[in-house]
Amino acid sequence: MPVFMLKSYLAIIMILLALFAMFTMFEIFGRTEKRFNMEKLKKFHKANGIIYILLFGLISYFCLDFIIKTKAEPSSRVTFHGLFALTVIILLFLKVSFVRFYRQYYNKIQTIGILIALMTFGMIGTSAGHYLLITKFGTEKMPKRLAETKKDAEFKIAIKTDPQSIVSGKELYNSKCYFCHAAYSTKWGIGPGHKGILKNPYLPVSKKTATPENVANQIRNPYKDMPSFSYLSEEDVLNLIAYLNTL
Repeated sequence: MPVFMLKSYLAIIMILLALFAMFTMFEIFGRTEKRFNMEKLKKFHKANGIIYILLFGLISYFCLDFIIKTKAEPSSRVTFHGLFALTVIILLFLKVSFVRFYRQYYNKIQTIGILIALMTFGMIGTSAGHYLLITKFGTEKMPKRLAETKKDAEFKIAIKTDPQSIVSGKELYNSKCYFCHAAYSTKWGIGPGHKGILKNPYLPVSKKTATPENVANQIRNPYKDMPSFSYLSEEDVLNLIAYLNTL
């Protein structure tokens, strides 16, 4: 299972935990006539919160590991996702502080709890929700895309075939691309498999002609959801293309 699919399923569990936290909070603070044993409900609420924090930490590890290893430039969607996540961290810190140390603010934790749930919906919607929607829970490819323009053909790239360039390209691919793409398959994960990518007539997502020039442009100015790797040197891009040409 691709790591992004695993992360998305864990995120769904986080949504359920957030909903359960809201339900228990409303039952504890919002009813004059209690329907449940309050002591048990408080224990469930606390256990639910601990599981939420553990899952939040695990998913954060996957996200940070991807960012560190790929050095990908965040898109606007990823930036919003990060802001939601940071807000959740701050709110969780405040809630724990008010419960444990600053009891005079205890009456604020209901509002903070609602805000945590809302930020959770935003955080997961901009990441796991987006991924699951565009892949239909991993069962389908990404949507079909545009034809090439004249601008794409303005420059030509000579594909390197020397062993050193191919080896360097493979190392780059393994450090930056394998999270989302399968090198020796055409199956889709987060993105399309790359087997035969330069031997096919069109690139799988943009539907532009499968040329080294269009691949280079895709790396530097990616179409749709792929992160940008514009920081890569020209030599790095040429090495990646040399490796892709062997698939």
